[in-house]
Amino acid sequence: MNVPLAYDAKTKQLSLPKEAERVVPLVKLEVDQLNTLVQELIANGSDVPPPPTPENFNKDMSKMIKKLYEGGVQAFKQGKYEESAKQFNIGVAMIARRTKFESFQGTLQELGLFLMSRADAYLKTKNYLGAFNDADMLIGMMMVTPDNFLRRGVANYLLGNYEDARADYQRGLSFDPDNQRLTTELEIVLDKILEENGDYL
Repeated sequence: MNVPLAYDAKTKQLSLPKEAERVVPLVKLEVDQLNTLVQELIANGSDVPPPPTPENFNKDMSKMIKKLYEGGVQAFKQGKYEESAKQFNIGVAMIARRTKFESFQGTLQELGLFLMSRADAYLKTKNYLGAFNDADMLIGMMMVTPDNFLRRGVANYLLGNYEDARADYQRGLSFDPDNQRLTTELEIVLDKILEENGDYL
């Protein structure tokens, strides 16, 4: 299928006709992503962006992100879980606004911290689906971290997905067999599965 693209020389952006956007939404997504990269390349001020290194990581933005993280952690410690989740949400949004040519390694570390903390805040505010989504993304980013399987397992348990919770706890224990919290949660979910099956003693 041929999709007509239009180019605006003033804004240096591609666009699709409205009817094409509805028919091929994936092409619309790719055009939007391409426009974002072009805008960031133009804003960079050089034909080729510098190689991403820790030295050219935006340190001002890093300071703001760090303050948001510290504020979220402080609110969590004070039991202000809604405020904590809000701080982590803002931080994740700021991380997403980093230029696409910055060091991905630094961005990934920041994002991991925020997602772990936001998942914990979501569990406290009973936003179990949000906690599940954050923990699921964390597992994709850091596969061998047992605590991320614990987070997703707890979210699955609270969502009523007991078999999925059991699988998460067992996978977490495969990375850390001595993890007491994972062992305790696994025992709880196994009891719940027996109860659900009518086999509870």
